[in-house]
Amino acid sequence: MRRLLLYSVICFLSGLLMISCERGVRASREEGTETYQPRPAPSEERPSVKDVKGELISIDTKNNSIMVRAENGMEQTFRFNAQTSVAGAEAQAPGTNPTQPKTMAVRNLIGKEGSEVTVTWKDEAGAKMATSINVDQLISGKGTAGKRNRRKL
Repeated sequence: MRRLLLYSVICFLSGLLMISCERGVRASREEGTETYQPRPAPSEERPSVKDVKGELISIDTKNNSIMVRAENGMEQTFRFNAQTSVAGAEAQAPGTNPTQPKTMAVRNLIGKEGSEVTVTWKDEAGAKMATSINVDQLISGKGTAGKRNRRKL
């Protein structure tokens, strides 16, 4: 008698389990929809002009591109053209206003790898086009300036 009661409880519970698994789960709330249709992604307005601050790694005048290592360590490549303006901490000539940055061409940054720059860019046909480059800390020669002199013990 006890076995019969145990078997009937097991059969009853397994039947409930099968019925609960039989119900179909629908992703949409509409009854007639057979395929899952995800809702569209929210449209967010991206700013058209962006800034990246980092270290100048290289300049390729042949391909009109510069490479910058951003503050997060990621290396990014930017394209430039004749309209790309460069302003920065270039050595001022005597008698000029030291508060105004001197404007220079991108080719003048060759040999100044390691300088701290801020690149303002916009997305142009899937490429990052630099609109302006601001040199925050100029290093002349391959990283020679800005490093501390160390005494030998």
